[in-house]
Amino acid sequence: MKIITLSLLAIVIFAVGYAVFGNNMFLVSNESLATDENRNFLKEAKELPIIKKAPELTGLTSWMNSEPLSLEELKGKVVAVDFWTYTCINCIRNIPHIKALYEKYQDNGLVVLGVHTPEFEFEKNVDNVKESVRRHEVKYPVALDNDYGTWNAFENRFWPALYLIDAQGNIRYTHFGEGKYGETEAAIQQLLLEANLLSLDKITSITEPPLSVDFQSIGTPEIYFGAARINNIGNPIAKVQVNEPHEFLQPETVELHKFYLAGTWLIAPEFARVVEGEGKVLIRYKANKLNIVFDTKEAKDILAKVKLDGKYLTKENMGEDIVFEGDVSFLMVNEAKLYNVIDTKDEYGTHVLELTIPSSSLELFAFTFG
Repeated sequence: MKIITLSLLAIVIFAVGYAVFGNNMFLVSNESLATDENRNFLKEAKELPIIKKAPELTGLTSWMNSEPLSLEELKGKVVAVDFWTYTCINCIRNIPHIKALYEKYQDNGLVVLGVHTPEFEFEKNVDNVKESVRRHEVKYPVALDNDYGTWNAFENRFWPALYLIDAQGNIRYTHFGEGKYGETEAAIQQLLLEANLLSLDKITSITEPPLSVDFQSIGTPEIYFGAARINNIGNPIAKVQVNEPHEFLQPETVELHKFYLAGTWLIAPEFARVVEGEGKVLIRYKANKLNIVFDTKEAKDILAKVKLDGKYLTKENMGEDIVFEGDVSFLMVNEAKLYNVIDTKDEYGTHVLELTIPSSSLELFAFTFG
């Protein structure tokens, strides 16, 4: 989960009655509950509390999959407002679950709205967002919140963040980050029942699906390259000036959870890029997957050489964006997005990545893991 203040703490507002079916929960099962006992348990469950009146959607542009919407015109329906941004790995892993809820309950009056609020400047580009919506096959409405109008109206601080709004326009449930998918579905069912949009005989059993990532086994935090939020850099940076070239020396040792630059680099507020010849990035990390957010200023494929623990990658540890020329492994960069570089599957080990950057047109924004 991303937090605008960079805190790793996910503040979750818990409400009574989320875990409606205890340990008997299935996320997208279509099997109706078989016993009156379960139906009565749901019927007698305490209501979700009214957290506050939902603010109106503000400043949204470039609507996709829908004409512009307002919460006022959506009264009478249950609305799920999902704040996301397309290079956020937590948001990317969340999308299939949001899609499943939309597909399951859209005919019962659930409206899902993806509010795309950018973390980086290039994420304001509507074509980039449209490509992400297409790539992930998102069918529910998505709109751009480039000026943070709706984000600020909701007083949101997290990517991803989900707000459930009842038929009267009240926020009744929130969840920040990944997970709690069964809990979220139970809350949707309750709000649909309240609004007479779902009947008890249509209630389906719910289970909490396992997370795709073992967060306890990831040791390295999200890392930013830009001067505004740079963290965990191992090079001395006391003399580095923002937007000015600086020569970084390759380190003799690479400390755990730190990254190092080698070569002549420029550190801008949001990103770092090589300004002369080749440059290198080295990082010792603990995780199973390593991802990098890149942008490129060239309209062609750029190949960045990749080594893990001093060796070129293999099919056993390559990420999905890796290509090979012979036995040499490369990351192919051709658009502004998050790239998966390393995937050691279930092995959450400690490794050293060495990335050789061949072009000054590549901009590095962030490392994410898992």
